[in-house]
Amino acid sequence: MSGGISGPLAGYQNGLREKFSKLAAEKFLELAERSGVDVEANRRLVAETDALESQASSARNRKILLGLLAAAGFVCAAVCAVKAHGGAEPLWPWIAGAAAGAAAGIASIPFFRNVSKRLDDLRGRIAENKKTGWRQMEPLNRLYDWDIPASLMEKAMPEIVFDPYFTERRFLSLGGLSGLDGSSDETKSTLSTLTGVLNGSPFAFVRNLEMEWEEETYEGTKEISWTELEEGPDGKTRRVRKHETLHAYVTKPVPAYHERTVLVYGNDGAPDLSFSRVPSGFTGKDGNLWSAIRKKWRLNRLDAYSRNLDDDSNFTLMGNKEFETWFHAKDRDDEVQFRLMFTPVAQVQMMSLMKDSAIGFGDDFAFIKRKKTNIIVPEHLRDAALGTDPATFRSWNFDAAKAFFSDFNERYFKNIYFTLAPLLCIPLYQETEFKTLEEGGAGARDIPCRRECEAAANYCGEKRFKPEGCITRCLLKTVRVPSGAGEDIIEVTAHGYRGEERVEWKEATGGDGKRHSIAVPWTEYLPVEKTSALRCMRRNAAGGREETGAQPTPGGRIFRDFILGG
Repeated sequence: MSGGISGPLAGYQNGLREKFSKLAAEKFLELAERSGVDVEANRRLVAETDALESQASSARNRKILLGLLAAAGFVCAAVCAVKAHGGAEPLWPWIAGAAAGAAAGIASIPFFRNVSKRLDDLRGRIAENKKTGWRQMEPLNRLYDWDIPASLMEKAMPEIVFDPYFTERRFLSLGGLSGLDGSSDETKSTLSTLTGVLNGSPFAFVRNLEMEWEEETYEGTKEISWTELEEGPDGKTRRVRKHETLHAYVTKPVPAYHERTVLVYGNDGAPDLSFSRVPSGFTGKDGNLWSAIRKKWRLNRLDAYSRNLDDDSNFTLMGNKEFETWFHAKDRDDEVQFRLMFTPVAQVQMMSLMKDSAIGFGDDFAFIKRKKTNIIVPEHLRDAALGTDPATFRSWNFDAAKAFFSDFNERYFKNIYFTLAPLLCIPLYQETEFKTLEEGGAGARDIPCRRECEAAANYCGEKRFKPEGCITRCLLKTVRVPSGAGEDIIEVTAHGYRGEERVEWKEATGGDGKRHSIAVPWTEYLPVEKTSALRCMRRNAAGGREETGAQPTPGGRIFRDFILGG
């Protein structure tokens, strides 16, 4: 168990990392053997291509050098010819210079042409070799699927089981928890999902594209001029023309788009407790004077807050002051359940996780608990892969594919594992399961939920659904429309904004003492939307497609029961 007494950090360092790395290497070898790819032939082709690319690089450098030499020669000839034509004395050096420059430029041309031809030939051979490499690797490239990283994680960690995709059943089992609600909110759209159970309790990784209104400042300018009388150094009065650029500004709302990844986890442990905490910023700063001052100040504030009997808070500082300083769950509302959740063992494990700056990611996570709902928001998942498109692994180079396969899967495992790690630090959560809702209608509940449909639509790309005139990103919202005959329709509505150019006039006083009107152009963002339809064909009982020409769509792992088409 990765969440035992040793803690998730030690569990990862002392066994899980190596175990997963071995499983990933074995999986690639298995795929390679199944594909029947001639590895040695591919390696010879790659070696030959590398040699050709080295030659092409040298030829490219020679071509640039010869081009510069020819250009320099002709420029020199032109300059000398102009000087000679202008009658510069003595005349003969300029004539000689013009002749030498022209000769150098002309002499370089055949070499330049030969090198260019050589470079074109090398580039053609490289392109052909890569085409051959893609043909060689095609049997292996076809074997990659969405399941690979998740299936490897399940083998490495038996306590975790991933769903094939985000089903209506899983969404309902999480009870519409606060981290997942707002599925009809037009300010967010789901980009990718990854769901399952950890020690019997459900979780969902969800990456959303979210829109919020921010402000943008627009600037307008106006050039003015006027005449003033000034006394010169000679004592005489003269008219002087003055110039000034006036500036004016207006601030207007603008839609801003951000990607945000959260982990939502349901557990019945400490069911009445709520709290929140954000990253402390202390990781890796032991011995730092400013960090020590911040810790001392924070602890003093917590101690004073604990002693204050004039408010409604029942906050009581625990004996482990270091844990209180780092975790800083000041807004907790049930001291008994907080101590039940964060036992001495949990405190030690959480501190090890937060203080680490070498193995994992340290204290980079926000932790929000709202009764049975737990939300983890980690910084390290901001730009990390959550979906695992099979195209990610495809390559024409066997050894490069092998190295990338191991590196990608190991990074994927680390990113997911250390997002779950704060939950694994809590023994209460490993011993308590989440009592899910009874949904009824089992078969019907295995359909993809709305968030999964949004992920599928986003995988197709915003451009496919973008409304005419839209100048911003689009939030895609979906509605699944069952139509029978082994087919469903997903209605995708893209919400975006078009821009209307406006002008606002502002006044400013110039150096001439007059008030001037300044035009400030700005953009007004007006909502636009467009609804499109996607056909989805179910797989048949044997797992095949009921209609050809369809393409797989992404889920947390793979959108298995529905295949995008049309």
